[in-house]
Amino acid sequence: MNAINTEDTTTREQWLNAVAHKLDTVAFTPNGYPLPAVKISCSWALGGKAKNKKTLGQCFARSASGKGLNEIMIVPTVEDSFEIADTLAHELAHAVDDCQNGHKKGYKIICEAVGLDGSSKYKYAKAGEKLTEQIKDILKEVGDYPHSAIDVSTVKKQTTRMVKVACTLCSFSYRTSRKNIEMTTNNTCNGCGEDSLDFLQGQG
Repeated sequence: MNAINTEDTTTREQWLNAVAHKLDTVAFTPNGYPLPAVKISCSWALGGKAKNKKTLGQCFARSASGKGLNEIMIVPTVEDSFEIADTLAHELAHAVDDCQNGHKKGYKIICEAVGLDGSSKYKYAKAGEKLTEQIKDILKEVGDYPHSAIDVSTVKKQTTRMVKVACTLCSFSYRTSRKNIEMTTNNTCNGCGEDSLDFLQGQG
């Protein structure tokens, strides 16, 4: 584990690190799976997981980090302290495995050892009876997660994609809508005056 102040839980990251440290103390190290160096943040999931509303956390392998350590993201759409700590335990098990086995046998062995129950699917492994009580005790020490959930359902979807229009001969460029592009046949660059505009050079 990183050298962190496990007593200060003012920020979300401090709280997450404090909970991780205590989970390591009561569930991981005592059962033969000490946590590796890990960086934990409140952030959005990436890639395909970002589209899955059931995804509350994401762990990256050490090879994906410039610092060579596991990085865990806990999504900001949840504020329940127990659910966050439970999700964190799930992602920490991935860190121990360095994301090598997904939710298969190698990961399953770690989960069972530290108290995560995946009786249905280990993709959704959650705290079993013993780990649940340990998490409750941890929360009594560290307090509530200092975060209010973000409601993404209120975010208006972007309806107009702007296209970059750039001259192939000089540095002149601007952005406009596809509709405007479809309405014009003028390829003359306002910078160099040549017939050299590329109307479909990347989207913004």
